Amino acid sequence: MERISVTQAVRQFSDILNRVFYQGISVELERGNKVIARISPVSSESPLKVKNLNRLFSELPSLGEDAEAFAKDLEDIRNQIPLEKNQWG
Repeated sequence: MERISVTQAVRQFSDILNRVFYQGISVELERGNKVIARISPVSSESPLKVKNLNRLFSELPSLGEDAEAFAKDLEDIRNQIPLEKNQWG
């Protein structure tokens, strides 16, 4: 993985982005000999499509006897987390 200074990254930002996109490289950005960020290609798209979610869920193993206990645990967790205020109304 290539490592460059933040100053160099600012000066060559467009070139760095092109290399990340076209060559698939990752670049670590450093300030004061310490890595503070990384620019890397995004991961590829998931092969799972929304239209296939129902099939995926139907193929998951059943919780069986644990289903009620699991639902209770989820309810307890939700009750412990305060509701966020909706800033839009």
